[in-house]
Amino acid sequence: MARGGPAPRPEEPPAVPARARQARAGRTRTGGSGVTLAANRRATPSPEAPPAQRLLGAAEELFGERSYWRTTVADICARAGIATGSFYAHYNSKAEIFVAVVRQINADLRMAIRTALESAGEGQREHERASFRAFFTLLSQRPWIDRIVRESEFVAPTVFREYYEHLTRGYARGVRRAQLDRDVDARYDPEVIAYMYTGIGNFIGMRWADWTAGGKVPDDVVEDVLEVLRRGLPPPADRHG
Repeated sequence: MARGGPAPRPEEPPAVPARARQARAGRTRTGGSGVTLAANRRATPSPEAPPAQRLLGAAEELFGERSYWRTTVADICARAGIATGSFYAHYNSKAEIFVAVVRQINADLRMAIRTALESAGEGQREHERASFRAFFTLLSQRPWIDRIVRESEFVAPTVFREYYEHLTRGYARGVRRAQLDRDVDARYDPEVIAYMYTGIGNFIGMRWADWTAGGKVPDDVVEDVLEVLRRGLPPPADRHG
């Protein structure tokens, strides 16, 4: 990212900020690419939870671990500890519980972000930090959820679109408030910025919370994201000099 000041000579790699060098020096890297798949962390509701909740939790895990197509109703019931025949007292089909899982993920994410914003500091950068961290924390706790949402594009395309429209509407409202407070340039369309947030969050979360052992997006990665959002990606000051 551009940090200002003269550009490095072509034969030199761009300098890494000291903060990022120090933070990254402490990271454990495994393999040539530094990426290993994070182990799934089970989160099935307790046996005391209502049957519908246990089925929903079991379905979420199995869809994330195996995919929609490789999961059966019998698998979901076995994971939930519920007789297969009882499934149909709560859901009409595997397709219906899949839709319920995607919508629950969306509701949980929006609630996590809303809760984080309630205790966030003033200003758009603090709101962005709280929102990204809330998403990354949820993804660390349930690393399969992003895979489920991606698969929904093919299993339930209407619900896939609904998922992102619900998220981005909330983001866009926050951006518009920030524009009125003069924290964000009012020349930009709030919806464009909202989809940028969504794309950045998805891929940063995938890389560090889903693919990487330990499953946590490091703080310096979050700070790099916020710095790019704050500065944009302008050319070096002497580019046209």
